[in-house]
Amino acid sequence: MTGRTHVIVGAAAGVAAASALGWPVAVTELAAAAAGGALGGTLPDLDVRNSAHPLRDRLARVAAVALLVLAICLDATAGWPLARRAAQAGLESIALGAVAFAALCCAARLSAHRSFSHSLLALVGFSAATRLACPPLAPALAAGLASHLVLDLFNHRPIRLLWPVRHGFCLGLCKTDGIVDACCTAAGLAVVAGAVLIAV
Repeated sequence: MTGRTHVIVGAAAGVAAASALGWPVAVTELAAAAAGGALGGTLPDLDVRNSAHPLRDRLARVAAVALLVLAICLDATAGWPLARRAAQAGLESIALGAVAFAALCCAARLSAHRSFSHSLLALVGFSAATRLACPPLAPALAAGLASHLVLDLFNHRPIRLLWPVRHGFCLGLCKTDGIVDACCTAAGLAVVAGAVLIAV
């Protein structure tokens, strides 16, 4: 799937996960859920170094970061409710989570494509690190990352879901930038748009 699809479906997955937990009830929480999901949706592709579409991939990452910046700005205008919830974890937990998250990003960047960063181990690791560093974002980020793995399973190229086991998995049902990719993007946009309409 394209980076655009991973960002949009990740944001939708983040919003869905947050809704299942009883929020978002405000635009601030909605933005945080979408940003966490979008960030999670882009993390597995940190292992992409020689992309056929480098500009498009960079734009997807920029979009995820832009959503995160928007969420922080909205939280600031609302009096930092999510930041205060995150701070309750304590400085040691936040520092440990941030270091673990950075280490996992480095490991993902150095791994072969569709190996460690596309595994259940990476999903658990990134989710745990986010839970330590910023608990409010953890469910959305986990949902976004999981959505990336699910989408890539539909592709023709296997992902090493059980890394370090060498065997990979794929369903071979679609290709990147095809009709299924476009349909997933449209569905993700519909979920996010629906959530925005409910929140405002």
